[in-house]
Amino acid sequence: VVCGAAIGGLTDLAETGFCIYDLQRMHDEFDVDRVDENISVLEVDFFRANSFVNKTDDEIIDLTLQA
Repeated sequence: VVCGAAIGGLTDLAETGFCIYDLQRMHDEFDVDRVDENISVLEVDFFRANSFVNKTDDEIIDLTLQA
């Protein structure tokens, strides 16, 4: 999935876009037991992310989940 700038109306993403990759579908080593459907293994690649480059990993995860 490719997401363009200003997604979700978040100021930190005003000029930032990103791609989301479902690693469970792309790589066997990330496949998990489907008994727990609440598990996802994703990769998110940001571009033009200078507005939040100084955030912590946890802050970036929160921002990603908000978008």
